[in-house]
Amino acid sequence: MDNWDDLRFLAALARTGTMKLAAQKLGTNTATVSRRIDRLSERLGEPAFIKTPDGWKPSKAVEALIQVAQSFDGQIQSALHSRAAPPDAPVQVKLGCTPFVLRNILIPGMERHAGLLDGIGLLFADRLMKDGLGDNDIVVQAERPEQGRVITRKVGSLGFRYYRPREVKCDKNWVGFSDALDDNPLQRIGFDHFGRPPRMRVDSMDALKSVIKSMGMAGPLPDIIAAGDPDLELLDRNVEPIVSEFWLLYHESRRSDPVIRATANFVLRCFEDEALAGRRLAAE
Repeated sequence: MDNWDDLRFLAALARTGTMKLAAQKLGTNTATVSRRIDRLSERLGEPAFIKTPDGWKPSKAVEALIQVAQSFDGQIQSALHSRAAPPDAPVQVKLGCTPFVLRNILIPGMERHAGLLDGIGLLFADRLMKDGLGDNDIVVQAERPEQGRVITRKVGSLGFRYYRPREVKCDKNWVGFSDALDDNPLQRIGFDHFGRPPRMRVDSMDALKSVIKSMGMAGPLPDIIAAGDPDLELLDRNVEPIVSEFWLLYHESRRSDPVIRATANFVLRCFEDEALAGRRLAAE
């Protein structure tokens, strides 16, 4: 490849999936991204990316190049962050996670563990029903990722059970998540208990809790959200919670990046705090 700078455009589009987001990440415009990708496709003799309903997906012709580009980019970032002199401005780290983890675990821990984030500016990104890093530097997600050149670390576990409003006893209908999760053990509890699909479906914990309380229906919630709400009670106290593991991941090329390590330690401490609080509550 004559122009190594093209690798930056290749990696950015692979991570974001859209010309617009790739341009924003690179500080340029969509026309420039499109032109660079077209030039690369001409050099390869076949399309570098394929347009799909979910965005631009890399073709097999560039898979090896993408790995090289991502590794190179990660190594550059790691080298820059390892400088002895502190940066003039906080290093921005994009952290992807589900909103309820952000609000109930990470944000409460920011004051307690502020020292771990010295010199780091966190940019939080909502992450719902996705796998892999995308355009994030580091991701916290439910269940361990199955593929990709990433470093993974289990940070904790959260329990999920079915809750309902205390004042409204509805035994016929329930609210659940999208049908893409119908085979999930948590969703299956609703099918088994009510003998029918959910009357309503939502795509976030916040929306689910709101529907439970406003419509008087039962639904699955993390104990961390529902246990402290006096307006909610367990649907069945005899049912053990479904435990979901949460994992942290980042690209393997960032293994030695002190900024990534500090952010990972911050996430781990926040989950450790939650686990400790859960044990104290259970002992009371």
